[in-house]
Amino acid sequence: MLRWLVTLASLSVAAGILGLSTYMGADTNAGTVLGNLGTELVGIVITGAVVERFFERRRHQTRGRQLAWDALHEIEHAVWAWLGGPREMDTDEVLGILNAVGPDDPLPDFTEGLFLNIGTRSRRLLNNDPDAVVAVRGCMDGLEHLARLSAIRNGNVPMPSRKVGDILEEGTSGLAKALGKTTERHLASLIRYRDPSVENQERRHFGGSGSLTWPVSQQAG
Repeated sequence: MLRWLVTLASLSVAAGILGLSTYMGADTNAGTVLGNLGTELVGIVITGAVVERFFERRRHQTRGRQLAWDALHEIEHAVWAWLGGPREMDTDEVLGILNAVGPDDPLPDFTEGLFLNIGTRSRRLLNNDPDAVVAVRGCMDGLEHLARLSAIRNGNVPMPSRKVGDILEEGTSGLAKALGKTTERHLASLIRYRDPSVENQERRHFGGSGSLTWPVSQQAG
């Protein structure tokens, strides 16, 4: 806002100088000097405004891409905690494993909380950082899908696992397009270590090696 006020003030000064030049007469020495000065000042102000606008747009694009990357990494972690798979997954693997989500895949409270955080953060970015979001084509679309997860705990009935998977898949696709990454799905059957059991979700979320069952040796009586 301040720089635009400075720009308007500078243009006003330039307009005043040009007006004074016209009043004094463009054919006089003073009028010619003032006319040249006013014209030069207008050129400087306009050039500065264009350059500043260009750099401002670049800053917004850089910020928008960083927001998209952060959201994509957050999805990757949450999906891994929920469904398993390799610890580091590319976009095609995330999309593939999400596409295979079934209605019976459990969604415990601690995993649900991860998706609630993603939805809440996405909604805040849309509200608080709109210039950066719209600067990267596709970023807004992805975040709008993810923002629906902010309502994951609304109502008395839990959001179905398949619906959560669909929202995450749509959000991931939108962010992938924004970042120029593939939106093709990897075959879920080829993704190793998929295991959405509550026990392993808890292990992935909180850490630890899980429960171990040791064989009991029978002693001869």
